[in-house]
Amino acid sequence: MTIDREKLAQRLMATFLDELDEHVRALDRDALAFEKAAEAERVELTKHLFRTMHSLKGAARSVGLDVIATACHEFEEILARARDDKAPLGADQIQLLFVAADALRDAAERLRDQRGLTDSPIVALLARLDERPRGRLPAPLPTPAPPARPAPPAPAEPVATPAVPTRDTVRVAAEKLDRLMTYSGEMLIARRRLGARREDAQDLRKAAGTLRDEAQRLDKLLRKQAPRAVALALERVREATRLIDRGMDRLASNLRVDHYLLEQSAAALDDELRRSRMLPFSEVAEGLERAVRDAARAAGKEVELAVVGATVEIDRSVLSQLSDPLLHLVRNAVDHGIEAPAARAQAGKPRAGRIVLGVELKGTGIAVTVEDDGRGIDLPAVREQARRRGIVPPEDPGAAARLVFLPGLSTSRLVTELSGRGVGLDIVKHHVERLHGSIDLSSTPRGTRFVVLLPITLTTIRVLLARAGGRTYALPSTNLLRLARVSLASLGSIEGRPVLLGAGSPIPVVDLADVLGVGRALRSAADKVSIVVVEVGERRLALIVDELVAEQEVVAKGMGARLRRVRHFTGATVLATGEIALIVSMPDVIATGLSVRAAPIITTTAAAQEVVKRLLVADDSVTTRTLEKTILEAAGYEVIAASDGAEAWHLLQERGADLVISDVEMPRMDGFMLAAAIRGSKRFAELPIILLTALASEGDRARGLAVGADAYLVKSAFDQTNLLETVAQLL
Repeated sequence: MTIDREKLAQRLMATFLDELDEHVRALDRDALAFEKAAEAERVELTKHLFRTMHSLKGAARSVGLDVIATACHEFEEILARARDDKAPLGADQIQLLFVAADALRDAAERLRDQRGLTDSPIVALLARLDERPRGRLPAPLPTPAPPARPAPPAPAEPVATPAVPTRDTVRVAAEKLDRLMTYSGEMLIARRRLGARREDAQDLRKAAGTLRDEAQRLDKLLRKQAPRAVALALERVREATRLIDRGMDRLASNLRVDHYLLEQSAAALDDELRRSRMLPFSEVAEGLERAVRDAARAAGKEVELAVVGATVEIDRSVLSQLSDPLLHLVRNAVDHGIEAPAARAQAGKPRAGRIVLGVELKGTGIAVTVEDDGRGIDLPAVREQARRRGIVPPEDPGAAARLVFLPGLSTSRLVTELSGRGVGLDIVKHHVERLHGSIDLSSTPRGTRFVVLLPITLTTIRVLLARAGGRTYALPSTNLLRLARVSLASLGSIEGRPVLLGAGSPIPVVDLADVLGVGRALRSAADKVSIVVVEVGERRLALIVDELVAEQEVVAKGMGARLRRVRHFTGATVLATGEIALIVSMPDVIATGLSVRAAPIITTTAAAQEVVKRLLVADDSVTTRTLEKTILEAAGYEVIAASDGAEAWHLLQERGADLVISDVEMPRMDGFMLAAAIRGSKRFAELPIILLTALASEGDRARGLAVGADAYLVKSAFDQTNLLETVAQLL
């Protein structure tokens, strides 16, 4: 059998790069520990550093990376001298080890991108090492700017210490685990659908029993006067019901057993897959410790990072995507929060600032906190920046502090590598919301605290299914505080706004249907309603829903690049019934619910006597078509859907409509042609037309209006409230 040398080389390189990541983390970890260690501990740490360089040298030679192997050999000689007490390592030499770690990290990225190492930092570092007197390090390098990214997350399996044998492990590509988790999530839907089929079988059994009973009753009524033909027919009915009964018994029994077996095996598979993907929080904290050290040195500050809950295990997908937001937050704490040593001493604080990075399990998710003991957020500066951008800042200090999440807002007067561009905290908020999470903050003159709430895993999330406006929505369980069943008459009122009274402060009450801009049920003062109390950080809101359905895990699906920033929603999920439930963005819902004046909760029957309008939606994307149909039906409209302009034109002539919403780029007949056809017909010449498309140029807009469209909405800026308001205005 011949060996495919190219594939073998690719496998060896992939293995080497994984090993390189481990060694770089070890270098960072041991160098950081060396700086803080007592003299006795530094001896052992020097040995660890030597072993790391020695192991990496051998691995690099095995894949033909001589530049890395040579650089490691040079450091190996120097560390050997330090180990033997001939040339102990000082602060400048440890700093050069950090430079080596960064150069090796850069080399790994270049090799993964299939770029060469020419002119790379590792080549420049080797050149400097070659210039030094033998056995000594070169002159110290200047303090570098903080690295652009923290250390990459650890591989999926723990690294065993060579001296202590552990259980057998196997390296598995993260992509394979991701695919397995996706399949496991799809199996979750299949399990629920099979459960629904069991209920269908039970219903058929009941129907068969009813048929049998009716046949017996009819037999008694016709036994004497019925002719022989009727008696034979009744006998055939009885025989058929017996066969149906026996078949349904077998089907129900087999379905019950199959469902149980699938439930057991799928649950075990899902549990083991989750365990295989779990990593301790310390994996991401290691890279942040290095980032804090470098940022503090660059800013001339003294800062220490403490990690609480390092052993808490989190899904690899969450952990890897959490590194960037946490990097921004700790850098923000160093640059904006922690004062210079002299200023801290003058304020009666320790010279060294402190950042506490903590994680804990909270309900069905995790809560990650980043807290510093610095000066707090400069609220006057935040308000001033908001005014310059035409935003009226709120008087409430907490609401004013949250303005720092706005894009482009920065209180830094100096643009540096760390701040002044107004992009950091906006990026953090965007990343967190992509993870189906939320972020909030609190600030005092003694420090600032950020709280990030996240699901433990991204493949499936725990949600509360609730109905509002005739549709089912998924509310992430990480934001749920409590459920209640109350009478509308028992609600309090503050400044004309309904509030939920009880333990603690009054909580504002709004109808979820009002927040989402969809039609809602009529209610009187005597009605009892279901209320879901939700929270994001310190903000709380009580949401009235029509019905609480269930709390369960669902498979979270993105809504695609076109609709990735739809207000109030972060994704969607398919329920066992086949219904699509949109996953609610709780930060958006709370922000909307608290910022707008709530509509009256108690309504009269006179408000409901409206004629249902029929809308025609045309879009060749089934995802977009389904989303639009869901939103419009939830708002109380009748919706008919077409997959392109030609089908839409046919349906319009056949069934009519009160308004048309059409995409532009569609097969057979595009949106421009459809609009022109509608305007050219006597029957539909005055029909309102909305073009909802990804084409955003001024030329496309002009053409859309020229062919007769009444409104032109761009999908990249899609907002369901804007769509519903436009529809209502045109109708």
